[in-house]
Amino acid sequence: MLSIPAFYLLLAGDNELTRTVGHSLYAMVALLIAVDTWVQWRKNRFQERRSGKLILDVGIVFGCVLSSLPSATEWSLVEWLLRLALCAAIMMRIATLVLRHMKPSHLVQVIVLALLLLATAGGGFYWLEPNVHSYANGVWLAFTTIATVGYGDIVPSTPASKIFAVFIVLLGYAMFSIVTANIAALFVEEEEEQLEQELHADIRSLSREVHALRLELRERDALLDRIEKQLAQAAITRVPE
Repeated sequence: MLSIPAFYLLLAGDNELTRTVGHSLYAMVALLIAVDTWVQWRKNRFQERRSGKLILDVGIVFGCVLSSLPSATEWSLVEWLLRLALCAAIMMRIATLVLRHMKPSHLVQVIVLALLLLATAGGGFYWLEPNVHSYANGVWLAFTTIATVGYGDIVPSTPASKIFAVFIVLLGYAMFSIVTANIAALFVEEEEEQLEQELHADIRSLSREVHALRLELRERDALLDRIEKQLAQAAITRVPE
């Protein structure tokens, strides 16, 4: 997550202090991900199949190391493409982490995460967009961007806010998909519980019927035994005659 403010500190930074902070954040991100990648490699080094996550992490570390180096104030086209590719890789990595810890049918957890995303995006637009003069307007712009409504009252006008809007839209699609999937999972879970209750009721009814049939068979067997004994006794009494 530190790479996000680092990117915008370098993009919108108009003084040496902000650019130094941005380079330092990139160096910190590279160090943290390098340590995590080394730990994961130690765990999986004896496996024949290499994890694609490790390859992605190595690429992110390499990109963050390059981004931590001093660069020109105006980015060239190649540098823009490389930095955007690094941002896409980092967003993909964040998405995998979120999906790993996101348990299915936990709607409250998903809603809290969506509200956190909305609040963070509002602060980002308030910082990056000159037309946003309050945090409330930043949250409103974040909501219309995430929902892809596009009322047009406030629109991103700077390159930094436009790039930020692109990633917010992608995250918004992901969050709406997760929320929709969790709501659908709740309905499916309720239907499954109802079907399970009906199945248990049918099983109990079938068990009672089987028990009644067993009692009936036992009574019939007992009746047959009595009849056989009576017939045997009758045959014995008729033999002397």
